[in-house]
Amino acid sequence: MNTPDKVCIVTGATGGIGRAIVEELMRRAVPEVCLACRNAERAEALAGELRRTIDSPTRVSFRSLDLESLASVRAFADACKADDIKISVLFNNAGTMPGGIRITPDGFESATQTNYVSTALLTRLLLPLMDEGSAVVFTTSMTRHIVRRRVDWQQRAIEHHGRFTTYGRSKLMLTDFARSLARELAPRGIRVNCSDPGIVDSGIITMGNPLVDRLADMFFRPIIHSPARGARGAIRAAFDSDATGRIFYG
Repeated sequence: MNTPDKVCIVTGATGGIGRAIVEELMRRAVPEVCLACRNAERAEALAGELRRTIDSPTRVSFRSLDLESLASVRAFADACKADDIKISVLFNNAGTMPGGIRITPDGFESATQTNYVSTALLTRLLLPLMDEGSAVVFTTSMTRHIVRRRVDWQQRAIEHHGRFTTYGRSKLMLTDFARSLARELAPRGIRVNCSDPGIVDSGIITMGNPLVDRLADMFFRPIIHSPARGARGAIRAAFDSDATGRIFYG
C-alpha cells in the first residue's frame, strides 16, 4: 500500500500573503498544496495561473472553507479525514479586518471568529492528521501590541468594536493559543510557530475612504512590505528552523 504524500494546507490562499506562501511552496516542490478558501472561482483561477507560470511538480488542489461558519470548519476537517490526508504544514493564514461590525451566523463578531475562534477550532480538528515532523503556522499581527488581554473578549468585540483593536485582540488571542499549543504538542514532535508579516501591501488595511487611503499610503509606504516579504516568516517558521513556540518576522 502506497503512503500518501503529505499536504501543505494554506487558508486564505487567494490573498496577497497566502498567494506568496503558495508560490514559495511550489518553488520548493512540496508534493501538494491545498488552497483552503471560501471563493471557489478565485481559488481555481489562482491554481490555474500558478500552474501556468511556475514550473513545479507540486499538485495544487482546492477545498472549500469559510471561517465565518463553524459548520464549514467542521465539514472541511471531516472531508480531510474522510480522504485520509496527511498534513505536512497547516498555514493558518486567513484573516479579516472589516471596517464595521458584522455578526456571523454563529453569533461572533466576524474578525474574532475568522481570526481566532474558527482558526483554533480548525487546528484542533486537523491535529489527528499530523504526526512527528508536521508543523502549524499562525499568521499573527503587530496590532496585538496595542490591546490588552480581556476575559470578556467576545462581548468587547461586539459592544465596543474598533477596527484595529478588535483585530488586534483576535491576533493576540491567536498568538496566546499558538504558544500554549506549542507546549502541548512538543512531546509529539509537532512544531507550532507564529509569523508576523509586518505591514503588508494588501487590501486588509484600506480604510474605505480614498483620501484617507492616499494619506495612509504616503505615510506608511516606506515601511510597507510586499506580500512576498510578508510570507518569509511563515516559510521560515514552517521549514527553516527546529524551533517551536516562536514568532518569525517577515
